[in-house]
Amino acid sequence: MSGNQDADIKLLTIVDDGTQFSADTLTNGLPFEVSAQIEIGKDLMRVVTKHELFVTIHNVTQQSVLVPQVRLDLPLTAQDGNTPYVGELRARIDTWKAEEGDVLRAIATYKVTAGVFRDFSTASSQETVVQA
Repeated sequence: MSGNQDADIKLLTIVDDGTQFSADTLTNGLPFEVSAQIEIGKDLMRVVTKHELFVTIHNVTQQSVLVPQVRLDLPLTAQDGNTPYVGELRARIDTWKAEEGDVLRAIATYKVTAGVFRDFSTASSQETVVQA
């Protein structure tokens, strides 16, 4: 659980397009999504103004960045409550190409803004194999 004044990516997963299921393999060039399960502590949630997710896909096999960084920049409404905020952010990866057998991994940074304060978290996904 996040601290009352913290925001965290609890789980980052490469998922099949339009599903909740983690992708063990990706068909080369077809769209997929990266799911970030996030949590914001109840005290921080009382003063938030926006949150952002920065996602990069790395080709572990080729030791390169597969696609330019995808950035989600979303407003967030403050809430006064007794429990942390739990949600999901999804970044869609449309255009990409790798070689069959390459191994991909998503790396993300999550940023929550509350006035002049910012809180950051980072996570990596499981590895996924590219198929033809």
